[in-house]
Amino acid sequence: MRSPSLLLLLGICARAALSAQHAFFVDSSAHAEDDVGATLADDGRGAVPDIETAAESIISTLSASSQHTTFIRLLQRSKSVPMLAHIGNATVFAPTDQAWKEWAERNKPSSKAFEEEGDDRPDLVHGWLGPEGLDDWFQDEAEVLLARVAVSGNQEEEVRAMDNQNWALRQHLLYHMLNYTLTPKSLLTSEQVNNVTLQTTLLYPLDEEPPLPPTPEPGPPWLPRGGEGLLGGHGQRLRLARVGSEEGGKRGKIGADWKGEGGVGVWDGSGWKAGNESKHDVTGVKWTRNGVVVGIEGVLDPPPSIDVIIRSHPSLSYLAKILPLSSPPAPLPSSFATTPHLTVFAPSNEAFLSAFDDIERGYLEGPYGDEGVGRIVGQNVVLGQDGKGVGWSDMLGKESDFEAASGLHLNVSFPSHNEVLVNDTKAEIIDIFASNGVIHIIPNLILPAEFDLLNSAEKMLLSLNATRFVSLLRTANLSDAYIGKGSAEKGGDSYTILAPTDDVLDTLDKWGGFSAASSNHILAHEMTSPSSIYPIGNTPLKDVSPLAALLQYHILPGKLLPQDLKDGQLLPTEMRTSALGGERQRLRVEVAEKDGNSHSDWETVGEGKVRLGGATVIGKPVKSGNNIIYLISGLLSTPDNVLQTAVSDLQLSTFVAALYAADLAKTTKHYPATTYLIPHNDAFNHLGLTMKWLLLPDGKDDLRKVIKYHAVDGLVYSQDVNVGRQVYKTVEGGDIVIERGKGKHGALTVGSPNKWPGHDSSASLPSNGELFPANISTPDALTDTGVIHTIDQVVMPADVGITIAKLVKGSKQSTMADLMNHAGLGWLLEGREPSGEEVTRVALEGWVRAADEGDEGGSEGEGESEDLAYPAYTVLVPTDKAFGKLNLTYYTNNPPALLDLLKLHIIPSQTQLSSSSSSSPLPPPPETIPQEGQPLSLTDDTVYGTLLSSRSKFADLAFRNAGDGSWIVGIQNARNGAGGDSARVGASGRASVTWRNRSAASKGHKNKHNEDGDDEGGDGDDEEWKKLWRGGMTLGGGVLIIDSVLVPYEISWFSRWGFLTVTLSGIGILLLATAGSIGYWFWTREKEGYEPILVEEEGEGEEQV
Repeated sequence: MRSPSLLLLLGICARAALSAQHAFFVDSSAHAEDDVGATLADDGRGAVPDIETAAESIISTLSASSQHTTFIRLLQRSKSVPMLAHIGNATVFAPTDQAWKEWAERNKPSSKAFEEEGDDRPDLVHGWLGPEGLDDWFQDEAEVLLARVAVSGNQEEEVRAMDNQNWALRQHLLYHMLNYTLTPKSLLTSEQVNNVTLQTTLLYPLDEEPPLPPTPEPGPPWLPRGGEGLLGGHGQRLRLARVGSEEGGKRGKIGADWKGEGGVGVWDGSGWKAGNESKHDVTGVKWTRNGVVVGIEGVLDPPPSIDVIIRSHPSLSYLAKILPLSSPPAPLPSSFATTPHLTVFAPSNEAFLSAFDDIERGYLEGPYGDEGVGRIVGQNVVLGQDGKGVGWSDMLGKESDFEAASGLHLNVSFPSHNEVLVNDTKAEIIDIFASNGVIHIIPNLILPAEFDLLNSAEKMLLSLNATRFVSLLRTANLSDAYIGKGSAEKGGDSYTILAPTDDVLDTLDKWGGFSAASSNHILAHEMTSPSSIYPIGNTPLKDVSPLAALLQYHILPGKLLPQDLKDGQLLPTEMRTSALGGERQRLRVEVAEKDGNSHSDWETVGEGKVRLGGATVIGKPVKSGNNIIYLISGLLSTPDNVLQTAVSDLQLSTFVAALYAADLAKTTKHYPATTYLIPHNDAFNHLGLTMKWLLLPDGKDDLRKVIKYHAVDGLVYSQDVNVGRQVYKTVEGGDIVIERGKGKHGALTVGSPNKWPGHDSSASLPSNGELFPANISTPDALTDTGVIHTIDQVVMPADVGITIAKLVKGSKQSTMADLMNHAGLGWLLEGREPSGEEVTRVALEGWVRAADEGDEGGSEGEGESEDLAYPAYTVLVPTDKAFGKLNLTYYTNNPPALLDLLKLHIIPSQTQLSSSSSSSPLPPPPETIPQEGQPLSLTDDTVYGTLLSSRSKFADLAFRNAGDGSWIVGIQNARNGAGGDSARVGASGRASVTWRNRSAASKGHKNKHNEDGDDEGGDGDDEEWKKLWRGGMTLGGGVLIIDSVLVPYEISWFSRWGFLTVTLSGIGILLLATAGSIGYWFWTREKEGYEPILVEEEGEGEEQV
């Protein structure tokens, strides 16, 4: 029984014999053109020396040399000895033993690295030299194989590996052989020929060992098989520098470069066996009967692939940088390592530097520059599929035509030695041999005249370091539509592209901004669907993905130059959503101005003064075909929904609260294509009691109506509103007017229209009776469903119907309303005209017109406020606490006293007082208009009559400013030390106007506004406007809350008669005093009549003495 080792050895021998035959066999005719020795002329010097038939062969010559034992051993291991023994003409370049030793030590892989597992394990050098160097090759092949099988246990794998190594070694050795015999002439220098020649070796480079056929192909000679390899059926080339030449030196060189530099020197021949020399002996060269052996002092390395050369050549470092050699882009070959018979006119580093600027090179160097690299290099690569083979310089004629991989026509000529011209560009370096072709290095790019590297906005973006933005566009399938080739074609669509650079997005990544936006807003966020509130049949389009929508927000239709950018512009973008009714989302432009100079020109637009969508423009814009690109400082955020936008503004918090109170938050959030006119918090505060009513559960319907009235059904941006009045339909159903004033920056106001079904003012007055329109204080806050304009006043719909009863209920003071209903004044709370019976019950005949009296006298005073609207009243409502201090039992049991008490708290309109018989002259009407939310005009010493003024001169009410912003109201001329004649005014609220249906007044009244909203006259308009508050009261009246009950003032007895009594008493006292004074005078006069006589007698007597 045969042992496994013996069977293994027999298998090795059989396989080696078969491999040796098939590796070298070919039809001799295939190489007739390469058999130089057969065509050499015998000139006595240059022909093959005359060698005796008994002379040594190539093998015997090498065997006899003391310096070629390694070479002989390698020939044996590679099964190359039979070939050299039977070859007819050959040249063998035989490295010496020292050359092999030095080469192996210099090139063998390290044992440590070779033993490591994984992809980083180094390959065998040239496929056969391992970490043991040449030692493995001096052992018996069978023994080496047995040792390997013993270690791995895989006989089949080790046999295959051994075969591969033998084949790789054979390929390496074939590069040292020529299929013809070099003559002394071809080795020695000459002035008539080039001293550096190109030779063809027996190496036919292959990517891997070809499979062996089942039976050997018949027939000698034993030569390498032609028609195979990576050089178009041609052997690999080798340069030879002649002996004695400047390039070759004293003994010549083998394997020099195109300039004759480098290579290995010819051996000095010190190891040849004596004898068999010829008269044409050249040092180190030995001619034999079947060829010549050239001893060399180094090992020739077969040329690597074009791939390796590009990666390693210093003049091609930029090409290696930009060319993805692992997977070259179209139209380049699939591999520069294995694609056969390539001719590459490789552009040098300087060629790229001179042809392209920094932006263009940035595109080529970026991750998406492959397409551009393919278009450039594709002009410089010839695939060799036209049958012309590899374009070595000596294979070129005086002029040859090739077609590049891109289809470009190349005219290649070889006008003289070492000179190659490609489309009139002279190559710097020629004939860099490669295993699969040849490389010629040229100093310029070969490009067609119309070549444009950045022929699309996409490529320009890539060159501007916006590769991540481009990647996002590709992910969203938007690149072809906006930045593809069509963007550069004449007549194509033009766009303005706002692109964040990679640095910007990297910074956002660092801080979590872009990642958060990507995960939360772009990927997880769902586009809102308006299906529940928007009729399906009207849905304009199907929404794109959130990512696509975000990117479309960075793209604007048209080519907007810097000078086209103006502060405050709202530019339409390519983002269209069903939430906008298919309209384009807008983007805000902010342009800072300094010293009156705009910063929106080419030179200054990138100085940080221009912001687009909140992001700052960085650097100058770049034109690309039909497009223009602005680099921006951040990724834009699409507008939020209306709730998020409103919540972000603290001044709109009341509106947000009202939305939730009205259960309209969800509807408002998703209602498509809507313009919201949102009053700020102060505007709601000015509503006073009206707002308190709206927030009550009972006021929910009115609140919903008010909120919907502030939602315009459609998109209205401030810049789209022309001068004059425009009427828009609201979600509530009514109309609303937006008016722009005259001038460059005319103010925008919002108000009620003149015409409203059932609430027609029949004039140019607003149908809601408001004194002023609301001003748009902050326009154009963009939302995902439209836009928000902040206004400074709540615009009430004309049909909301805010009555005095609602205002009182909003104040949560119920006593006053209960007493009014008890006294028969409920019609006043309800805001309607009373019947005749109700007027009689409250004793207001002549003061209040009953509803059943008709519209008598309508032709008189046409256009007066009382003709336009029902009478208005302002009710002063004391708090429930104030009524708690009053004896209500007395008043409820005494109807006349209760009526007087209530009438004192009710102020009718001025015109109503003027048409009645008041007991006292009317006070002059105030000249100032009522403040916001107040039904009355309040100034110091303003006096208003009440319903009690008809029968009491102590029934007018006077107002005084308390100095702290509040007001005090009191009964005029009342002096009641016990109190009840004054109170402090608190909250207030206006009631809605109730217009009369007066067709006659409507026909007779002239509208002061023409169709486009321009005013026709100043004074007439002022008079028309004053009708809204004639007499100091708004047309709807309202409520004032006071902290004390005003008690009707009854004059006391002393007040009635005190003056007369005091006067008469004074007169009586004066008369008595006068009478006493006169009596005293007479008495003193009689007494003074006796005194002179007595004095005279006394005097006389004294004188006499």
